[in-house]
Amino acid sequence: MTSTVEAITPPRARRWTRRFRVTQPSFAQRTWCVLRAWLQNPREVATVIPSSAQLMDCLANRQCIREAQTVIELGPGAGGTSANLLQQMPTKSRLLAIEKTEVFADALSEIPDSRFAYEIGDALNLKAIAHRHGIHRCDVVVSGIPFSNLPADVARQITQQIYELLDNTGVFLAYQVRDDVAKVAHPLFGTPRKQHVARNLPPLRVYSWTKVESGRGKGWQRRIDSA
Repeated sequence: MTSTVEAITPPRARRWTRRFRVTQPSFAQRTWCVLRAWLQNPREVATVIPSSAQLMDCLANRQCIREAQTVIELGPGAGGTSANLLQQMPTKSRLLAIEKTEVFADALSEIPDSRFAYEIGDALNLKAIAHRHGIHRCDVVVSGIPFSNLPADVARQITQQIYELLDNTGVFLAYQVRDDVAKVAHPLFGTPRKQHVARNLPPLRVYSWTKVESGRGKGWQRRIDSA
C-alpha cells in the first residue's frame, strides 16, 4: 500500500529519487546475531528470529520513507530493517538508528552508507540522542522496541518524545506482537492504521500514525495516508 498524497504538488516540483543497493549481512548471519543478543538480554530483544523480507518490505516500501529527509529507527537490531529503509530513502537523507543492546553494535557498524549513523543508547533518551546528532525534527520514526515489555511510564515518555520530534505530517511506524503501543500512543496520535504481517516469526502488526497539527502544512505536500 502506498501513501495517498494530496494532489496539490505542481508537476514541475516532482522529482525522481535515486535508489540505493545497501549491502547487508545474510539471513543466517543476522539470525546468529539476534539469537546471541536474545540469550544475553531476553527482555530487551523481542524475538530470536530477525525480521522477514515481508516485514522489512512492509516497513520500507512506503511513500513517507521515499520522501523522508530524516528517519529515526528505534531498535534496529542487526540492521536488516535499516538497510531496507536506506534502499528506499532519498540520496540526500539520513537515518539515525538507536539500539539499546550493545551486542548489535558490530552488525550496525558494517552498514556501508554515509547516510547512516547509529548510537548504542536507550530510547528513553531519544531527544537527547537525536540532538547530539543535530536532529531536532524528523519525518519518520520507525520503532521495533517491544512496548509490551516496557513499564507504562517509560512507554509514555518514549511516545511523547517521538511525538515532539516528528514534524507536522510526520509518520510514526511501530511493528509489534501486541497492541500496547496503540493504547499508549492514542492520546497523542489517535487511532492507528493497522497491517498484519503473517510471514514473520512471530507474526506482527504494523501500526502507523500521521502527526497532524491543526493549522499547519508542510511545503506543497500534505500526507493523508502514511502507508
